[in-house]
Amino acid sequence: MCAKGVFLLSTCERCKKELFRYSACNYCGRKICDSCIKSSQRVAKVKKIVICKDCWSNMKKRKQYKNKASIVDVTSAA
Repeated sequence: MCAKGVFLLSTCERCKKELFRYSACNYCGRKICDSCIKSSQRVAKVKKIVICKDCWSNMKKRKQYKNKASIVDVTSAA
């Protein structure tokens, strides 16, 4: 909440919808809404990986997601 009682909304970086809560794609790092999530998996009890519809069409990223072998860390990729 902002100082004047106005909620701060962000927008989905894929479809440009306004959203209150978002997930970040583990492969491209974009903030995406629930309708832009292609799939998500729980790797550990608290670790969840998410892939967006654009990254799903990239076969390299899809293989990484399906194997769960290497999860791309967005902070180190930049």
